[in-house]
Amino acid sequence: MANPANDIQQCIKLCQDTSNQLRTLANTETNPQAKTMLTEGAHHLDLCIVECQYSIQQLQAGGM
Repeated sequence: MANPANDIQQCIKLCQDTSNQLRTLANTETNPQAKTMLTEGAHHLDLCIVECQYSIQQLQAGGM
């Protein structure tokens, strides 16, 4: 049987890994514009993660 909270948690993990990879790339980037864009991309993923965590809370509380 499908477990939506587990599926979302797996997606969160993938997003966290990708966000960390973007930050690692940003830390090694010498072009300031590219560094900013990589950091921005990581930040946007962080915002998505927060929203997904909220969805899990709602599922666990029976709100969805």
